[in-house]
Amino acid sequence: MTTARDGRGNLGAGIGFGYGDRVFLTDSEHETYLRRMPVRYARRGLAGIPEVCHVCGEPAVDGNPLQAAHRVPFNAGVRRWRLTPTWLDRPGNLRWAHRQRCNRLVELSEKDIEELVELLRRKSP
Repeated sequence: MTTARDGRGNLGAGIGFGYGDRVFLTDSEHETYLRRMPVRYARRGLAGIPEVCHVCGEPAVDGNPLQAAHRVPFNAGVRRWRLTPTWLDRPGNLRWAHRQRCNRLVELSEKDIEELVELLRRKSP
């Protein structure tokens, strides 16, 4: 078994542990994550929590805080679309939204995800 290294030979540097700039999982990574999902680090790359929700423009309230919501859902992104956790947790795939009523509204439609993934495949080396 080999240990994941970044492009400079360093073991697991930063949140991109083992993925470098890759968008898509290798076959062995995908097989592993089908057995056990990776850890999410959605908030790690985001600035502090804003005062209002991206979806409705309202502030957080007790029992319905703002949270980092994925445009491409994390589990589906890994399992179905074979996207790396690093790509899924990057700021461009996240929006701050109310946990209860707005989180799902951030998600792209199935068709939009398919188009995005196809575009990413064309751009990937």
